[in-house]
Amino acid sequence: MTDLYKKPKLTYFIIAVCMAVFLVEILYGLQYGNFGDENFKVALSNFFKEYGFSFQNLFNGRWWTIFLSSFLHADPEHLLLNMTALFFFGRVVEMDIGRKKFIMILLISSIVGNISFLVSSLFLGSMETVIGASGVVFGLMGTAMLIKPLEFVLFPYIIPIPLILVAVFYTLYNIAAFFLVATNIEESNISYITHISGLVVGILFGLREEKSKKSLIIILFILMVLILTPFLWMLFDYLEVFNYVSALSKFFK
Repeated sequence: MTDLYKKPKLTYFIIAVCMAVFLVEILYGLQYGNFGDENFKVALSNFFKEYGFSFQNLFNGRWWTIFLSSFLHADPEHLLLNMTALFFFGRVVEMDIGRKKFIMILLISSIVGNISFLVSSLFLGSMETVIGASGVVFGLMGTAMLIKPLEFVLFPYIIPIPLILVAVFYTLYNIAAFFLVATNIEESNISYITHISGLVVGILFGLREEKSKKSLIIILFILMVLILTPFLWMLFDYLEVFNYVSALSKFFK
């Protein structure tokens, strides 16, 4: 690692930009009402429709919203969760493989995540607007878990956890939640397909970067967990131990 990458300055810069954009959102909403009231929420909804990524904006030539939408966040909780994740995963990637590749992961994760959202919307019959840095965060997480799987992070809580375990938990939860939403078992305004697509982009970058048996072992471990989880889920449900998705949902909220 060169002196250039001793500090993840680009990660900090992107976090600062997201926070500045969120401040703009709040100031915009306050022109129409008090914080959190109905007029404020309607104003923000219109703001997101204008600058978030959607079929309408894409067809109207506002292609740049595919990038801008990643800097928009719906509320303080949404912003805090994404910025915390970006801090831990982004700094690992930037400091280990450099800023140019960091930017590539960021941009491609944003594009692939948002495009996958539009494609899934066609099948789900929903024409919503997508906002948030989640796709980018999952892209960085996918790369980070391959280049630094045993790096300890204080995410999502203050207990140090190996990065690979965080990645596995998030992968399981998002895949399970996506299928529940896709099959109309549950409703959610979260774009899980954007998360999954960003993660795939990150994993591909990580595999390209590492090219080692370590990466293959990590991928096989994740696949094994994914394959075994449904059977364990059914077993626990039969034994009435706990509801898997519900438990993970509560853990990550």
